[in-house]
Amino acid sequence: MLEAYFESPKMIARLRAGPSGPYMDGFAESLERSGYEPSVAVRYLRAAAHIGHFTLEQGGTLAKMDLLAFSRHLRTCRCPRSKGGRRNHHTIFGARRYREYLVTIGFGECSSALKIQNAEPASIIEYGRWLRKHRGAAETTIRLYSRDAASLLTALGDDPGRWNAKGVRDYFLDRARKCGAGTAEKLTTGLRAFLRYLSAHSQCRADLDQAVPTFASWRLARMPTYLTAEQVDSLVAACDGGSPARRRDRAIILLLARLGLRAGDVAGLRIGDIEWETGTLRVCGKGHYQVRLPLPQDVGDAILDYLASRTPTRDCDHVFVRNIAPYRPFKRGDGVSSAVRHVMKRAGVASPAKGAHVLRHTAATQMLRHGVSLDQIGLVLRHRGIDTTAYYAKADVNLLKEISQPWPEVLP
Repeated sequence: MLEAYFESPKMIARLRAGPSGPYMDGFAESLERSGYEPSVAVRYLRAAAHIGHFTLEQGGTLAKMDLLAFSRHLRTCRCPRSKGGRRNHHTIFGARRYREYLVTIGFGECSSALKIQNAEPASIIEYGRWLRKHRGAAETTIRLYSRDAASLLTALGDDPGRWNAKGVRDYFLDRARKCGAGTAEKLTTGLRAFLRYLSAHSQCRADLDQAVPTFASWRLARMPTYLTAEQVDSLVAACDGGSPARRRDRAIILLLARLGLRAGDVAGLRIGDIEWETGTLRVCGKGHYQVRLPLPQDVGDAILDYLASRTPTRDCDHVFVRNIAPYRPFKRGDGVSSAVRHVMKRAGVASPAKGAHVLRHTAATQMLRHGVSLDQIGLVLRHRGIDTTAYYAKADVNLLKEISQPWPEVLP
């Protein structure tokens, strides 16, 4: 397989004879399957050979490559085999990709994230499974809640049956003093969820979750952040062009602005979720709450236009994938929000909030101004309660002027 990227028999023989040699052909094949450009694949293959020699010289093995040490080595590298740039970012990216390949074939050591996950206490792992199965929590939520739960175990001891309200309260107050308001609110929710889980499984005292103080925050007190119709048009116009990247961004912007989807909804959207015959879109959001939404014509056309130009991917039924190799789906909604931020920057749209969620607020506000009832808006946005949807009623200033009453001091 190396012959597809290198013409020199001497170079090919050198790569196969090095410490990384036994896996170089397989690595080259995986790069081709992932859709990397030949020029990038060549750099990654050189990087794989480079880190193999470095690891051997350090007395290590390929199964335990140290990327951090290799990164430090690149700063002053004078290796004769480091052709392609000592500090070129392709070198460290290629080494990381090579380690990932070794892990997939069962040879390399698992990543640090997996090590941390495997090192978690059994109770935290079981708690994560419970959140996933019974609460339908997203993986990002599970990681956040599990992290806070593990921190609580470390602080109060690994026997929840011996915890008391004072210990829980003191722990929360100590953490809350060291973080911002948003983090403290999430900490309140996460700790209460964990304590309720323990109580339901008879592992701690009943109602111990009440020991977590309520953080002083007035829900729905702020005005919703949204874009004007002209700004949305500017975002769509900034996606004009025939490249797959521009077409993808256009479809994402329209989905968010027209239907008010969350970034995670877009990232997880699969081709089978689009019912072309009925013109509907199946969306599964928080808590595995599933609804069917009408698919507007312009949104459907944008999705079809993108799918027709998208780079072919193997064994992938997600609608949206990355624009650069490896062409795989977004892991979570962060990638979608990042795409929106780039479009906003390209369009010159200034907004206090940047990311996908501002378009969700925009969709709700536009529906309200077009006379859609709060109940129907809540159905589209998949809100659990009408209070959440009422948050957007404050955006209709003209309607508020009709029902507002003058202050007594200014009455005639």
